[in-house]
Amino acid sequence: MASVAALGTSGAVRGGKFGGDDGEYTAPAEFPLVSTRDQFTDDAELKSEYTETEYETVGDWESTRASDDTELVIFVHGWSLGETDARNAAYTCQIGLEENEYDQFTVGFTWDADKGDGIGWSEGVAIAKQNGPKLAQWVADHNDSGGLPVRVIGHSLGAKVAVETMASLHERGREDAVESVTLLGGAIGESVVELDEAYGESIEYATTSFDNFHKDDDAVLGTAFSAAEWAEAVGETGVQSPDDAPENYTEHDVTETVADHNSYYEPGEGCLPTVVETFE
Repeated sequence: MASVAALGTSGAVRGGKFGGDDGEYTAPAEFPLVSTRDQFTDDAELKSEYTETEYETVGDWESTRASDDTELVIFVHGWSLGETDARNAAYTCQIGLEENEYDQFTVGFTWDADKGDGIGWSEGVAIAKQNGPKLAQWVADHNDSGGLPVRVIGHSLGAKVAVETMASLHERGREDAVESVTLLGGAIGESVVELDEAYGESIEYATTSFDNFHKDDDAVLGTAFSAAEWAEAVGETGVQSPDDAPENYTEHDVTETVADHNSYYEPGEGCLPTVVETFE
């Protein structure tokens, strides 16, 4: 129980005790977001007034986007963050991308990652799963309206949202719906991305490329995630059986370059230089 409780303190991006921090940048109040906030109860149940695919867009989407942008990045935060920290995390990722000469339209996906009584991990996982169809609906609507090609970056439990999004897009027949999916310290099992497991076929179908950035001494994933899920995380070890990975799947071991669980996307300290290289 102590290890699981540690995930509650270290899983938060802003100044986590064991997971470090992401630099603690503060986003403008109108930073653009796709939001499903307050759609779920503390018991991880979808509220009756919302549908399984409902979302809203908030913030300033017009003036934030440059006229010469050719792509859109949507950053999906991890577990236990409230809306303010979720916005700040997406903004931090944007700064890091810009510092690596990737100056494209960046938005955040904010979801009810901070629900549940007590630790709230199981509720967070359940809500992350239910957000897959919601983010998939936004991708489908965005593509159908002639929007910019989309890249998805999922940090920590945001990886669960990302792969559930691929599964939902697969179910809808949306082949190559997104340009790329990038997992940073993904808090999902090491085998679930394989072709014969839960998400492998969907990964191969719904995105052009899929990149997993892992750190083999990630203290959060190595202790708290393992205690909570009785499994090793793909963000710590990489895929369990590389021979069974999807064809579009690439591993990146960033053990030596990323300081801690919350630094993957931190400007100047994370692995965003390598992430940007995968976009080329």
